[in-house]
Amino acid sequence: MLNIDPRWGSWADAPAAMKPDEASETLGADVVILGAGMAGVACALRAAQMDAKVLVLEKSSGWSGRGGNIGVANSSFMKDNGIENDIDEVAREWVKRCGNRCDEKILRLFLKNGGRAMDWLVDIITQPDYGARPALQGCMYKGETYLELAGSHRFFGGPMEKKGMRAGGADAVFAMYSEAVKLGAGFLFNVVAEQLLKEDGGVTGVFGRRADGSIVLAKGRRGVVIATGDIGGNHAMCEDLAPMANRCALKIYSPKDGNNGDGHRMGLWAGGSFEETPFPMVLHPMAFHYSNYCFLFVKPDGTRFMNEDSYVQGKSVAVLRERTQFAWSIADSQWRQKVPPTLENGGGMFWGHDCEIGQPGFDPEYEQGVFERGLERGVVVTADTPEGLAEKMGVPADNFVATVNRYNKLALDGNDVDFGKRAEVMDPVVDPPFYAGHLSANLLTMCGGLRTDLATRVLDAQDNPIEGLYVCGSAAGEFFGAGDYPTYVPGIGHGRCVTFGRIAGINAAGGNAHEEIPSLDI
Repeated sequence: MLNIDPRWGSWADAPAAMKPDEASETLGADVVILGAGMAGVACALRAAQMDAKVLVLEKSSGWSGRGGNIGVANSSFMKDNGIENDIDEVAREWVKRCGNRCDEKILRLFLKNGGRAMDWLVDIITQPDYGARPALQGCMYKGETYLELAGSHRFFGGPMEKKGMRAGGADAVFAMYSEAVKLGAGFLFNVVAEQLLKEDGGVTGVFGRRADGSIVLAKGRRGVVIATGDIGGNHAMCEDLAPMANRCALKIYSPKDGNNGDGHRMGLWAGGSFEETPFPMVLHPMAFHYSNYCFLFVKPDGTRFMNEDSYVQGKSVAVLRERTQFAWSIADSQWRQKVPPTLENGGGMFWGHDCEIGQPGFDPEYEQGVFERGLERGVVVTADTPEGLAEKMGVPADNFVATVNRYNKLALDGNDVDFGKRAEVMDPVVDPPFYAGHLSANLLTMCGGLRTDLATRVLDAQDNPIEGLYVCGSAAGEFFGAGDYPTYVPGIGHGRCVTFGRIAGINAAGGNAHEEIPSLDI
């Protein structure tokens, strides 16, 4: 693997090396962590629990916790609820869905130790100070084609949810952050990490810039951990490392001016290497109209382009593959009656909405509200005829009417000779009024990054670990490979952050994760 690819743009060019005497302030800690997101805060807490002095640099004004799902293969909470996955089966399917491009060693490290990390998090977040209730997401694809497994943990009723934040991620990070502060971990907010300090071949610190322009040097006696998130907000990096990402209708969950690949570049300049490109993406078809189900999908020219019986990543990639930012999901007036039977054979996010196992997958009143809000916002249109709907959609009427007629015939025949869609999830579009809702491809997170060994140390192009430099979360690579994001266990991206953040905290603090987590030995 090349350290620097000559085809990359100027973002990869290393700046002039900063020197310690440029800093107006020098701070010291055992472990210095870059980023106060889910991975960085998990790392900070675990290192502090090991009696390490911890200092976290964060470019924004506070910690961040996003999303509602945190996925692992197994946990004590799952076992208490009668659910236990076979990690060997999970690994085999995961590798297959990633096109054999993920690092199986890193994957199995996660599968064997994610449960311990989740147990640790559950013990924290259920304490009286936080009082969140753990639950398992029930919204999963149930068909064999894109089968999804239980393991996505959510947390309800915590203090952040009560303040209006989405249940799950914010409360998880708030609890870990609060516990880290209790143990003496320091957090420097509004400080942008710019460059790593390398001495005698190893990384010993990081230069950061405060809002007033002054430079602070934070030295890590035992290690520096990159936990700066992904590259989704950096258009130039995406163009070179994952160009499809720049074709997305929206980039969401990447705070404005937030995840710009800062840690990726710093690690690269310090001698680290990236995984093979293109970097994988987490995509959801959610930013415009939240519900798309498995109805007829058409692109802006009015033609059908895929088997609609798919999962969130599959739908999104299919839209981008057609060189368009959005498509349309077509339904008729009987959509409320048609959705529930399909959940027995399909489902998953934006098709069913059972936020917890045991809840109904379809709530007619909730779903009606989603449609009505879509109509109000103009991302859902309706008409009494296919021709009228085509006009509202802005698609060629002849193409669209022909597509609907063809789809209806295939549905009534029970044999989709065009795309092979299963008959049990294929219903004709026949009863007016008709509806069309935006189906878009939206980027949540880029998952590619710096290559690591099993101790989360950054590797150079010759597979040698860089002394003193660790990475965790979305800045780390080879967890998914180029196979994008298989939602085999939904929320696995956040589960990865907690698990590897915790492992990085152990190792960077001078501990031995092989002793702390015996099953680390794969």
